[in-house]
Amino acid sequence: MFNSRVSYSSPQDDVPTGREGREAQSSVLRDKIPARLVLYFLSWSGFLVSFMMRNDMNFALVAMISNDNSTQNQSLNKSQQILGTGTDDQKTIVKSVVISSFYWCYVLSQVVGGVATELFGTKCVFGWSQLATALCSFMMPSAAQLHYIAVIVLRSIQGFASGLTWPAMYAIVGYWIPLTERSRFMSSFQGFSIGIGLTYPLCGFILSEWGWPYIFYTTGTLGLGWCILWYFLAFNTPREHPRITKDELNYIELNVRKEVNSSVKVKVPWLQIFKSIPAWAIAITTFGRIFVHYIFIVNGPTFMGNVLKFNFETNGFLSGVPFICSYISSVLFCYIADKIVLYKVLSLTNVRKLFTALSQIIPGVLIYCIGYIDNVYILLTVWFIAVIFITASYAGAMANIIDLAPNYGHSAAVLAFCQTIHMSASFISPLTAGFIVTQEDSIDQWRRVFEVSAIISILTYLIYQIFGTAEIQTWNKGLPVNDDSDEGKVLSTAKDDLDNTAGPI
Repeated sequence: MFNSRVSYSSPQDDVPTGREGREAQSSVLRDKIPARLVLYFLSWSGFLVSFMMRNDMNFALVAMISNDNSTQNQSLNKSQQILGTGTDDQKTIVKSVVISSFYWCYVLSQVVGGVATELFGTKCVFGWSQLATALCSFMMPSAAQLHYIAVIVLRSIQGFASGLTWPAMYAIVGYWIPLTERSRFMSSFQGFSIGIGLTYPLCGFILSEWGWPYIFYTTGTLGLGWCILWYFLAFNTPREHPRITKDELNYIELNVRKEVNSSVKVKVPWLQIFKSIPAWAIAITTFGRIFVHYIFIVNGPTFMGNVLKFNFETNGFLSGVPFICSYISSVLFCYIADKIVLYKVLSLTNVRKLFTALSQIIPGVLIYCIGYIDNVYILLTVWFIAVIFITASYAGAMANIIDLAPNYGHSAAVLAFCQTIHMSASFISPLTAGFIVTQEDSIDQWRRVFEVSAIISILTYLIYQIFGTAEIQTWNKGLPVNDDSDEGKVLSTAKDDLDNTAGPI
């Protein structure tokens, strides 16, 4: 198998040794890691940590308020003294307000995120928003000891800061990611699924071993650690990156839009975005998808604990596993979508509509069925499949946002507009469930929640099927710019065939 004759050569003078040699080897290793792959990891891990800091409250609040479970009474008496006084109705109100307070400010900060990203860039906006959220997590136990109003204030700050992250990351995609890789990169946003999937079992374990304050200390520490990585590794554009290879830089600049490369500042056409029917179609259909998704995310643990009668640790595991699986499915959906676009099996518009249908029609039908399934194993299987298919949206309507406005960083503004509308479902969904479900162990009341969710999911998709498109909007192409190399030229963003010779991220 191997050649037995081995020849030896003397060391050459130009071969680096010692420290220089180690630095050269390190440089070679860095060159083998694409900067786009690093950005993917930062995006993936950023949303993972962001959603851990967002959803830790869903589980911790059970211990901070509940005093019904005997096991909790023995180990969590201190926490019950903080938020456990009052009647059951009062506790329910406090719980609903604490959870929804995050999403009120989250919705309000979407447009602010688009404007801030336009002014300061993704690195600044995403980084500072994560830092603020992490610091609030550290302060949460002290705030709970002070008064639940203090918890609401911190959650509101976290919601506002977290709302800035999505517009910021969407803006950077247009500068870094070629069209034929865009769906795959969008799967990095599904890091939030892993975040949710890890949060629930981790919270169950921490509650059992140390108590709820350590939930916030843990997620806050993870948030601060991520901020350090982001500070050293993230850059707004490829040309700002000090370690990117020339080959990768050339590949990106050849395959992204010319308008993006020119880095020309063009005022955000907010009025045109507001009047854009395709943008409204994305916002409306995604409202339906998020409505269903948040039934699983926010109300799922309550359903499993009160109807299916699972304990903390089992509840945490079963609530979290579907979201870990959904990340894998999102990568698969986005990979398939990219291949369909690459080989032109379907038009880009039809690809977006196909995967949006998978993310809303199938979960809509399945969540309706959940209310009528008596076998717990079949119910959990249907539950898992529904959560998994929801992630197809990231190859559908969510990726469609960048299709409409890939130039001049305007995708962040489109996302801010859409998020302001569709993220209202993030608090309307749990409030609707809370209004319908007055007895948390009543399957009849939960059945009505599932029926309402199914109707909203399917009807909102029909709007997208009729009005959705992947065509670049007129207000985002053909804009006159003053460029030193080509003064007065009108840059056109007609959908030219891109160079597909380079490999994937």
